[in-house]
Amino acid sequence: MLTFLKNQKESLITNSIKQIVKGYLERKNLGEMIDFKLDLNKKEIELTMILRKESQPFKVIVKDFNFIKDKKRNKGYFTFESIKNSRDWNSDTLEKIIGSEERKIEIPNKYLQLIEMFFLNIKKSN
Repeated sequence: MLTFLKNQKESLITNSIKQIVKGYLERKNLGEMIDFKLDLNKKEIELTMILRKESQPFKVIVKDFNFIKDKKRNKGYFTFESIKNSRDWNSDTLEKIIGSEERKIEIPNKYLQLIEMFFLNIKKSN
């Protein structure tokens, strides 16, 4: 039963993060996500996407993602150490577009409480 609950929790978190990433790509009009994998232990996201106006998909790997909260504004953000893709020639450009200078992506309010609870539980268990 405990394994089932753990799997359900991980599935809920994975699907939430997937929707956050998908929504971000759509809001920025960057392209379409066609595959998504999340490794919660490594804090790594691997996704396959197609950039707008292109036909060939490529992989993007986001390493060492985390969560921060701006309590004054009641906003949450994903932060990450690096973002790389299978097209080395545009890795720097992609990092600037997706992560901005601060390497953070705002989490929509509808996911904020769930994501915050998940990351607080990780910190307590470490």
